[in-house]
Amino acid sequence: MSILTWNDQLLVGLDSVDGQHQKLVELINKLDELVAVGGDSESMVATVGELADYTAYHFRHEEELMAAADFNPELFAKHSKEHREFVDKIRGVQSEAEHDRSAISRDLLDFLVDWLCHHILKTDKLMAISLNKGVDAAGIELDRREHLDVLHSNLYSALRESEERFKDLADNLPALIWITNAKHMPIFCNRFWFKSFGLQRNELEKQRWMGVIHPEDRAQVMAAYGKAAGEQTKLKIEYRLLGAESKITWILETAAPRIRRNGEFAGLMGCGMDITLRKKAEAALSKLNQKLEAQVAARTRELTATNQNLEREKNQQIELNRQLQEAQTHLVQAEKMASIGQLAAGVAHEINNPLGYIYSNLNTLQEYIGELAFAATLAERLAENLPAGDPVAAEFRVFKKRVDLDFIKADAADLVLESLEGATRAKNIVQDLRDFSRIDRQEQAVFDLEAGLDSTLNIVNNELKYKAEVVKQYGGVKPFACVGAQLNQVFMNLLVNAAQAIPDFGKITIRTGYRGGDRVFVEIADTGSGMSDEVKAKIFDPFFTTKPVGKGTGLGLSLSYKIVKDHQGDIQVDSAPGQGTVFRILLPLPSANLAP
Repeated sequence: MSILTWNDQLLVGLDSVDGQHQKLVELINKLDELVAVGGDSESMVATVGELADYTAYHFRHEEELMAAADFNPELFAKHSKEHREFVDKIRGVQSEAEHDRSAISRDLLDFLVDWLCHHILKTDKLMAISLNKGVDAAGIELDRREHLDVLHSNLYSALRESEERFKDLADNLPALIWITNAKHMPIFCNRFWFKSFGLQRNELEKQRWMGVIHPEDRAQVMAAYGKAAGEQTKLKIEYRLLGAESKITWILETAAPRIRRNGEFAGLMGCGMDITLRKKAEAALSKLNQKLEAQVAARTRELTATNQNLEREKNQQIELNRQLQEAQTHLVQAEKMASIGQLAAGVAHEINNPLGYIYSNLNTLQEYIGELAFAATLAERLAENLPAGDPVAAEFRVFKKRVDLDFIKADAADLVLESLEGATRAKNIVQDLRDFSRIDRQEQAVFDLEAGLDSTLNIVNNELKYKAEVVKQYGGVKPFACVGAQLNQVFMNLLVNAAQAIPDFGKITIRTGYRGGDRVFVEIADTGSGMSDEVKAKIFDPFFTTKPVGKGTGLGLSLSYKIVKDHQGDIQVDSAPGQGTVFRILLPLPSANLAP
């Protein structure tokens, strides 16, 4: 709403003067709007300066008109004096406002409106009549115009009185009433607001305001204010105030955007109610409901064996609980994966200890067998040098033939070597299992993606070796920052799914590389049965599965999708019935790991 509205009653009959008067009205309205919405100091000072400059220009024009028309000297001098006094005052306010913004106040606007109304409706009306009719301005009666002057001044006073009444009303209401400007700075808050927030009027700033809101609610409140301002929509929100001695006050607040006449956002206007008593009543009612539900459940269990009607009610409760449990399973599954990882890490640790001394003993045994084989060779030589009838030589030849000593010497070394190879492979599997199951490392760290794929292949080797030939086409992806344990889970889900999609025996191809220089890709392609468009559209939905009941939870691909999205990546699928399936994972690279 404008502080002054230009209309025909303000016309003095001189086109150039009327145009300048209209410009002055626009400048005063602009200044009033800046004061009303809490505009920045630079804009206010600049507007006051513009008003002073334009008023000086306007006054020079009027004085030139009067000088050219041989205007009454006494009235001309009075007119000019009023001009100088007005310009001097505005220049003084401009200078003072550069150091103290409060110099531009409602009192200044009251002065501007009163002065302009008097200037246009009286002084300039008198001047215009004198110039147009060629009469002496001193003798012109202006009763009607003085009446209009008083009327206009009274209308403006009524506007100011209306604002004061609003503030008085707001100050006496038991509700939080506040107004902010376009920069989200509070420009008005009523007494109840200050009392509820425990602040003084000189502490009215955003940081102190938000500091009283409960830390757990601040982000929600800021987001709601930001949305209401950005989308220019109403908001309704509940939040807590944290008072002295940690006293909690619940507030139900509604707010609406303030829109200027030109469509620009001017801030928010809000009203909050203390709903602490309602919240306490709701909490008490909820606690009572929980207690009653527990009593009903206990009574139901006692009567289930003899009362079929209560049995049906109990079954209905079980069904409701099952539906709630399904909604929670997706969250619980992540904890399950963490527990499985901990179990796998523990098993790997327990296996690693005996495997260590088995591996060590096999190395020692290999040395002993070599020495025993050398001793057997020496014994053969000694037996050959003994006389033919020597009983010891005869007994050694019988022993050698009976145990096939030559075979034992050759085979024992091979047995130990094979055992060492097996122990080495077991050691590698245990190490891969430990690396794969490092669920405690959920923060980002440098991870070798291709080594992670190899570790996962070792873990699921038993699932794959009878179903598919695995072809690795690695592109030499360098280690980069990510949560490796989570990506290993994704690889495991996709590899096992690929194997299960192959009916007999097929091929699984794993490709890695860079895409566009700022992303890494991993492709897992199989020659399985493929998927229809209908199935493909649902594969990432929680609990969706094409496997028989009891064979799958429908959460593997859903969790994989979430993990990839948490890495700001993308997971794509290409598939058609009978054509196999390709899953493609795209992960963004940190700036330090961008491919050349």
